[in-house]
Amino acid sequence: MPKETKQWICTTCKYQGSPIKVTKGSFLIELGLWFLFILPGLIYSLWRLSSRYDACPKCHIASMIPLETPKGQALASE
Repeated sequence: MPKETKQWICTTCKYQGSPIKVTKGSFLIELGLWFLFILPGLIYSLWRLSSRYDACPKCHIASMIPLETPKGQALASE
């Protein structure tokens, strides 16, 4: 059976599509901390992994809602 793709809409920019995963922080800082010190690198990596969120691919704001909700339908009809 094919995987069902859920449609989403951004409440900020009205983009319709799938959200993307965004990770806070910088990979270069994380890499530098790992090379310099083990413990700060580990703490920073754990923080980055725990701060991931779904965001709009167009405006990068965490404001995506399912299109099938009443608010999603209202935004799509505007």
